[in-house]
Amino acid sequence: MKATATQRDLILVFGTVQRVMRTERAARQGNLDVDAVPAPRAVSSQCGVVLEVRSEETVPLSRVLLTLGLEPQAVYRRRGDGWMPSSLDAAVSEEMVELTKNTAYGGCGAKLAKGLLEKILCGLPRIESENIIVGIEFADDAGVVRVSPELAIIHTVDFFPPMADDPYAFGRIAAANALSDVYAMGGTPLAGMNLVSFPLKEHDPSVLKEILRGGLSALKEAGAVLGGGHTIEGQELLYGLAVTGTVHPEQVWRNGGAQPGDLLVLTKPLGTGMITTAAKAELADPAHLSTAVRWMATLNQQAAAALHELGPHAVTDVTGFGLAGHGAEMAEASGTAIEIDLGSLPLLPGAYEAAASGLVPAGAGKNRDSLQAVLAIDDGADPIRVDLTLDPQTSGGLLAACPPEAAQRLTTRLPGAAVVGRCVAGNSGGVRLRA
Repeated sequence: MKATATQRDLILVFGTVQRVMRTERAARQGNLDVDAVPAPRAVSSQCGVVLEVRSEETVPLSRVLLTLGLEPQAVYRRRGDGWMPSSLDAAVSEEMVELTKNTAYGGCGAKLAKGLLEKILCGLPRIESENIIVGIEFADDAGVVRVSPELAIIHTVDFFPPMADDPYAFGRIAAANALSDVYAMGGTPLAGMNLVSFPLKEHDPSVLKEILRGGLSALKEAGAVLGGGHTIEGQELLYGLAVTGTVHPEQVWRNGGAQPGDLLVLTKPLGTGMITTAAKAELADPAHLSTAVRWMATLNQQAAAALHELGPHAVTDVTGFGLAGHGAEMAEASGTAIEIDLGSLPLLPGAYEAAASGLVPAGAGKNRDSLQAVLAIDDGADPIRVDLTLDPQTSGGLLAACPPEAAQRLTTRLPGAAVVGRCVAGNSGGVRLRA
């Protein structure tokens, strides 16, 4: 759906009603067509009021914001019947771009199956060093190398095919996903390097510019810089970042260290794979897709900051191997087992319905196969919710093992976070899905 000449097609989220009203007054004094309106649930779960704007007026509005010393927390642009992350300076074509049309897998669903990856890596020599704090032993989220007694460097990389058609949204999500590894290790992002494969025969170069713009927005919010990158012309569109972060050598978070009695907290709702699969089949409710994109585009920065105050025993992020897969890695690295309560899973709107309709990504099947030896499912367990624990997440939340009191405090501080299970004594790496 194309916006009409008089339709306000941008939404600015400021986080507080006072900032929205202040911006509205100043913009109207400049004869701009803006209005403070109730926030669509798809773009804001906190502040209930946002500012509607016409994209033609972004330049004068930017001047107003500069004068006020304000910057929106987020900008969303109407795309068809939904809303996608954007920016005031984004250049958006009137024609809808179909980035996902020719992709077999989208986002983290494109990862190689865990079982296959383990076979490939098995037997390869390791380069040992006393300065490697975290290597590949227990499938941690990133590598960590000690530089000095007070400083360690976190190294990580993530890239994948698009899971959203909007170029800016895809770039933002891919960058947020790559940055997540640094947050999962307890670190602070320092710099990123773009990784791009771009099919020039399929897309105009302006599409790549907006993908990179989206990635830059995530880096900026994280307080990191762009150090450069590498771009090739390929047959398939791929984008992501190599990210460097910093952390004190004695304050590194690992996916191991969980203790029996710990509760497991997940900081984002599940179901991105189901929703994007439904969207590719043109069967997703636009509001459900907008909500899923908003969560994928959200940095794990706030979740990591909250965890720093609580002292978690183990942390990982939930991406392509799904909640059950990454939970199994945490359990194995900790020498324990975990239980996941299917009835407690936080779900994205429309995720359960998509899964029930058979819109389950192929990556969920790969995850189930990889977990056959360690996965136990209670009799009477809801098979749809089982699928949701195996759903490959793109830019998913952090999974933290915490003492019960810390876990409860975390869920009160983070919207969307929930206790999803517990760590128990048992066979190392075992995962039980409780009905």
